[in-house]
Amino acid sequence: MAEDENQKQNEQIIGRTSATERDPTTSDKFTFWVTDGVMVNPFDIVAGEHHNNSKTFGLVTSLEHRTDAVNHLANYISNNFGAVDEEPNTPRQGTTVAKANVLSNTNDLYMPVENEKAVRFADEAGIQQALGISEMPTERRIPAGIVRMSNGEEAVVHIDRDYVLGPESA
Repeated sequence: MAEDENQKQNEQIIGRTSATERDPTTSDKFTFWVTDGVMVNPFDIVAGEHHNNSKTFGLVTSLEHRTDAVNHLANYISNNFGAVDEEPNTPRQGTTVAKANVLSNTNDLYMPVENEKAVRFADEAGIQQALGISEMPTERRIPAGIVRMSNGEEAVVHIDRDYVLGPESA
């Protein structure tokens, strides 16, 4: 039952990419707004739709809530000049915006993710691919920990034994 619930969450669109004049998406980062009611945390791994039915995986690095208020003084004034016991005179429109650093793409495409593309939580296979674990030969994998995301998805993280014990180690 919990597995079915996780699968539904992974298929759910949690937001859409957003590119603006002052904050474009690039080959190494993208920004997306988060739909109401969805919890996203730093270090979650997300998948954005991209060209040729590929996915670009990103690591959420920061979250911020933006409103239509020009500055903090506008918020203070709209609250009847700091009256904390009253409802604001001017309701603000706002959204949470997440910034993600690009980790990988399923087709090795590193063009910027375009505006308005669907973003979802990565599933276990997506996490493995985003971190390069799926490219690592199985016999060289050493379990090193678990990634737990805010939607409940978990994935075992492996390191390559050649970088710990083999010719690539220090």
